[in-house]
Amino acid sequence: MVRKTDSKSLGRRDLFKGAAVAGAGMAAAGIFGGATPAWAQTPVPEEWDEETDVVIVGAGGTGLAAAIEILEAGGTAIILEKSGVTGGTTALSGGIIQASETPLQAELGFEYDTHEDHYQYYIQAAEGIVDPELVRVLVDNSADNIAWLEAHGIEYTSLSGVNPIPSVDPALMQALRIHAPRTTEEVPRGGAVHGLALAASAEALGADIRFETPATALVRDPEKGVVGVKAASRAGEIHLRARKAVILATSSFDRNEEMARSFSPQQLWAIQKGGQATAITSTGDGIKMAMAVGADLAGMGGTIGYAQPGIGAAVAGIWVNKHGQRFVNEDGHYAYKSRAAYQQEGSMAWAIFDDKVREQAATVLGSTTDLEDEIAAGTVTRGNTLRALANQLGINAAQLQATVELWNTDADNGEDNLFGKTVGLQAIDEGPFYATPVYEYNLGSCGGVKINTSAQVIDVFGEVIPRLYAGGMVAGGFIGPYYPGSGTAVASTVCFGRIAAQNALAEEAWE
Repeated sequence: MVRKTDSKSLGRRDLFKGAAVAGAGMAAAGIFGGATPAWAQTPVPEEWDEETDVVIVGAGGTGLAAAIEILEAGGTAIILEKSGVTGGTTALSGGIIQASETPLQAELGFEYDTHEDHYQYYIQAAEGIVDPELVRVLVDNSADNIAWLEAHGIEYTSLSGVNPIPSVDPALMQALRIHAPRTTEEVPRGGAVHGLALAASAEALGADIRFETPATALVRDPEKGVVGVKAASRAGEIHLRARKAVILATSSFDRNEEMARSFSPQQLWAIQKGGQATAITSTGDGIKMAMAVGADLAGMGGTIGYAQPGIGAAVAGIWVNKHGQRFVNEDGHYAYKSRAAYQQEGSMAWAIFDDKVREQAATVLGSTTDLEDEIAAGTVTRGNTLRALANQLGINAAQLQATVELWNTDADNGEDNLFGKTVGLQAIDEGPFYATPVYEYNLGSCGGVKINTSAQVIDVFGEVIPRLYAGGMVAGGFIGPYYPGSGTAVASTVCFGRIAAQNALAEEAWE
């Protein structure tokens, strides 16, 4: 039963706390469609339908990692999954993971990489936004997490690096830290390799996964903290008692337009204008439930964005905005370029190239050799002169001409004096000239509930919400204003999923 509280015994801080939690509920009503009861904290029921040590909300990469950790330690867990399959967005990804000081790096000749360099890379890319302690944990556990994944059936066979980011010391980017798993003809996507391996390990351990059973609210006791979860099963509403803790593993708000409108305009742009490579169930449920019990947020605003021209990533040419100006190194880091494209007026940008590039890149881009089909479809615009091209696009023609002339001078001299691009230094001087819009291909949003290094969820007053943990992309604070590089999201699912599981299981069971 819910304990009745004498309001006279409440101090000033307690009253403000109550107002904050109520405010979170009102915010949910305004931001998430007005259905406050659906996401509000639910009272402790007189009777529970089932109980377990830990309830895990979500069976994606984070939830599977947490479940394996708990089961291998002798604990019990019930995993609630909104969809009918495991893996979530992790299974749709490339399955690559960032790590430093790993055996594979040494084997392939990259012994010089260190956790400290990896940490400094993330910190510099974050532009002062992240929680340094979370980044430190992510980096310092990276090699151990690679070993853990290998012990669970994933083989890593190759390494790659990250394209230039202006704010990052180039020396910190020399090491190849992005580890790619071995794929097969039967399972060609790395994310599927990752997801299937963890699902197999969880199944072998007897994981109790409840498919098509979305969590709808957290059960919070005034004294004990989050003690369970309310969910919608096929048989009806159920209440699951978590003897020790609850772990949120629901990813971020990748496909929720209203949350994007409130927290991440770039994600809203991505949802409305670009392609999506995220699980359709990634709608911010875990974040909303955590907010309803007073959770704070961190790292909101960034996206895992991949900006590219409408017919592919041309190896040469330049990107310009509606004023005909270049605004970024076209060979730079993809998420940095995505943010740069979004920040242009009207979030509009075009890739400009000439007939030489068309001939060189047609097969690479998967386009027709003459681009006639693309021109007819409107994905490519052609002009016999730069001015004619600009007029068709509504771009400042005089500025585009000046921009191309400067680019051609730099290309002929072998040095991009504006942004330091080092590949595709080729003059744009053979008409006809072409343009294709730069689109957003979105791999998810960044930001979520605030956590500490123990993966405990933090409330709006900076205090731990007892018995509530979160890991992976439902949490925030370890990624800055744009995605810092491939493999970071997968690294967070394993790192904070495992940490959440270890600490949740260490909680003393409540009576």
